[in-house]
Amino acid sequence: MRVGLLAFLAALGASSALSAPLPQEAIEAYLGPQQRVEIAPDRSLNLVCMGSGDRTVLFDAGGSDWSVVWALVQPVIAGKARACAYDRAGLGESDAAPGPRSPFAIVEDLHALIAAAALDPPLILVGHSLGGFNVKLYAALYPDDVAGLVLLDPAEDRWWDRTRSWATETYGPRTAARSELLDQRFIGTLIERYRTCADTSRAADLDPTSLAYRRCTDPVRPQLGAAIADTRRRLQTRPAYQQAQSSEVAFSVYGDDRSDPVYAELFRPNVFGALPLVVLTHDEPPTSDPLDQFATEQSLRLHRETAHLSERGRHRVITGSGHYIQLDQPAEVVAAIDEILSALQP
Repeated sequence: MRVGLLAFLAALGASSALSAPLPQEAIEAYLGPQQRVEIAPDRSLNLVCMGSGDRTVLFDAGGSDWSVVWALVQPVIAGKARACAYDRAGLGESDAAPGPRSPFAIVEDLHALIAAAALDPPLILVGHSLGGFNVKLYAALYPDDVAGLVLLDPAEDRWWDRTRSWATETYGPRTAARSELLDQRFIGTLIERYRTCADTSRAADLDPTSLAYRRCTDPVRPQLGAAIADTRRRLQTRPAYQQAQSSEVAFSVYGDDRSDPVYAELFRPNVFGALPLVVLTHDEPPTSDPLDQFATEQSLRLHRETAHLSERGRHRVITGSGHYIQLDQPAEVVAAIDEILSALQP
């Protein structure tokens, strides 16, 4: 199995490290809709805000996830700044949206949300996995809205175009070709899997005790506790969730390459100028599979390159963490956001 795309897209394995139990007040913020912000006629996104301060930090979750995944980080940041997390269309407590859920569609929703909720840009944007690419794209399209970026294991555009030559020279043409073909097969399988989930859910909500539900949802995140697990089970059974999950993967940077020429123009070295930027990459114990080792090095190279989008970009490897760094090593995420806050001090 290709660990690179598996980690970034599927996130099908539970995170490894347990944290202290969440305080009740933090749990309650994620158990139902908080602030429903209308961004289009009859369509609202759920926004969870806490704390206050001169700066606002806005969190975007990874694929298949929503605001609850920030429960170990957001309340801590709320002691230092205004901290907000939102649910993308169709996920969590947000309304579904028409049309494909491409990164551009998600960015346009986010732009409308920031304006409608009067979030007072420029903001510090924090994104995980697919959410990491979303906020990177947002910064490229709306630079005046962004004061800083923190990217956790961000999904990467043009994965193979940017690494094919290196892979061939370092590992040989056969290993490089086999790895790329395995990636293509994996993303095709994942797209088809989630398309089937979406089709199944159209007839009725998924049964949370069924095999179909287990195949079509993220696993329980034990760090978040039982109450949030119950909320996740309730929301992940819904057709809106299944259809949004399916569409986000199918039209992601991995599933749809039609925007690659645009991304190639947008994401050039130092394109963000002196924007404070921190990129975090998880580092689990190595496996004996040479293809897995290859995929790990490939993702590291891509993340280091992404850090070079800013003259002030920094890249860090978080040892002992799985893909969900905000659950396995939340203190590292808090430290990265603190670094951005400090860099913005007058």
